[in-house]
Amino acid sequence: MLFLAGLLLAGSFMTYRYKAMASYNPILSSSNKRYDAQIVNQTSPTKGYSLYDAGPYYTSSNTRTADGNGSKYNNDYVRVMQTKTTKTGTYARLRYFNQYIGWMNVHGIKPATLSQVATATMQQYDAIGTALLAPSGSSKMVTVSNGFADMAHNTPNNGNGSVVYPLASLQKAMTGAMIQQLISASKLSPTTLLSKYYPQVPYSKNITIKQMLSMTSGLTNTDITPTDQMTENQAYSSVVKRLKSTNNHQFNYSDANYILLAGIIAKVTGKSYASNLQTNILDKLGMKNTVIVDGDQPTIKSVIAVGYTDDGKTNYANIHAVSLPRLSAIPGAGNLLSTPSDYYKFVLGLQDGDVLTAKQYQQLVSYGSVYSGGVYVTRSGVKYNNGSFGGTSFHTGYYASNNNYHLALVFTNQGPLANNESTKDFAKKMYDVATYY
Repeated sequence: MLFLAGLLLAGSFMTYRYKAMASYNPILSSSNKRYDAQIVNQTSPTKGYSLYDAGPYYTSSNTRTADGNGSKYNNDYVRVMQTKTTKTGTYARLRYFNQYIGWMNVHGIKPATLSQVATATMQQYDAIGTALLAPSGSSKMVTVSNGFADMAHNTPNNGNGSVVYPLASLQKAMTGAMIQQLISASKLSPTTLLSKYYPQVPYSKNITIKQMLSMTSGLTNTDITPTDQMTENQAYSSVVKRLKSTNNHQFNYSDANYILLAGIIAKVTGKSYASNLQTNILDKLGMKNTVIVDGDQPTIKSVIAVGYTDDGKTNYANIHAVSLPRLSAIPGAGNLLSTPSDYYKFVLGLQDGDVLTAKQYQQLVSYGSVYSGGVYVTRSGVKYNNGSFGGTSFHTGYYASNNNYHLALVFTNQGPLANNESTKDFAKKMYDVATYY
């Protein structure tokens, strides 16, 4: 009995102590409103606003985080997940990307916008170009830019459509989508053989549409830069003459697949690839700032971004223009100039029925385990692609969750990025910004 009484007494003491600690700093009000913020006023590792694991309940020295205060994150952007007010002030629970870092007095932060976070990230990595981010679907999409599209003419990068960028390999998804349209209309099938349309290609009887969509056809090619812009038919003839067909059906990325797929679209429909693209995608989606480059198209009136190099000392060195003849040689695989906002319309159209239905899109991205229909499919829940032209500073990047709820499109016209960050990794970084801010 004495032992039991002792336990009861100890239990009562522990309950009292817990209540005392819990009531040490009682919550007067709280809010679950979330917003972006920047950590500020952290003057040194020893001076600044503390980060607390236990939050406003018991803000004492022994409840500080391992970081002590926010000096490690000074000027960084965070996401406020919750706020609580006590007699000692109002405290915010902070998330830095996907990691909770603690509670801080709100005097140590200031509100920010997604545009500020995205712009600061571009500046941090010296990413010269334009980016579009969708943090929670299309209703909250933002577009930000950094640096010049054409420094000599004082033309800044922007997302309003007045400046266009080489779309590069992001175009392949458009070609894949039009092939899927023909498959859904029973005018092609995934097992249709290349030999039906290009019998002169070696091993074409062993190559299917599905293999071309997934880069497992065994076709390879090298880039060329012709003297003048090619017409579509000239480009198709050129790639057939210079490609190599290995009969090896492992994944091997090659533009030849999508150039020939563009040619197949033309042969099946009796209309040029450009005509199909204009009617079935560009006009349907209102992509008024996307330009097709080939010898049959009219003069380009848009301002085309100029390419630059960061030579380690200064930006905007090694000036180089887009080679339109080079683009014209790869119809279906990279002969477009566009903007992030225009391409975003296409990304949405891929699943909302304007270009493909959700079911048709799922079929398009199911043909390969690495790459399918113009996107990489190696990461669960995410589709992505990257585009570039060897020897230039033009790069495009696309990351999106499967339902496009989180998305980032990044078009840059200078390289390399700060700290030699790859353009592929930077596109992923911007996707993380869209996801967590």
